[in-house]
This record gives sequence, C-alpha cells and structure tokens, in this order.
Amino acid sequence: MQTIKNIYPKSVANVYGFFLALVGFFTAIGIAVTNIVNIIMTEGFTVSALLVTGVFNLLMGVLIGLISAFAGFFIGYISGLILAWFYNLAVRLRLISGLKIEMD
Repeated sequence: MQTIKNIYPKSVANVYGFFLALVGFFTAIGIAVTNIVNIIMTEGFTVSALLVTGVFNLLMGVLIGLISAFAGFFIGYISGLILAWFYNLAVRLRLISGLKIEMD
C-alpha cells in the first residue's frame, strides 16, 4: 500500500470543474426535455406543437446548459482548489494519515 501525502491542487480543481460542468450541462438538457414532454402532454400531441416547443426548448436548454457548464466549472475549480489545500494541510498537521491506495 502506498499513501498519498500531497495532492496537486490544480489537478483536483480541473477534475472537480470538469465533472460539475458535465452535471450542469446535462441537468439543463434534462430539464428542457422534461419541459417538452410536459408541454406536449398538456397541450396535446401535434406535429407543429412538437416542432415549435421542441426546437425552442432544446435551444434554450443548450444555452442554459452552456451557461451552467461554465458556472459549474468555475465553482468546481474553486472548490477543488480549496479542498486540495485543506487536504494537504490536514496531512501536514497529521490530522489525517492520507489516502491509502494499492497500485499494481
């Protein structure tokens, strides 16, 4: 077993930012699809309603998804930096012993 005693904060920040950006984007797309289904269910299924609501909601979902992805990356990057810094501080002060991993 090997113990991780120090984590490079920028690498943790990049990983956190990436995954929060993905979550933000796919959440916005999921909400757009849910809104399309809701509108179709309440107004009745017609091709014109499907096209109008589908195109509008998907475009808005992509736009909001991109904004959410940028916001998620920024928040994830900052929180990853802070978390890695606290981890390194806790290991240095011997509050925790570090992460134990087994490498093959």
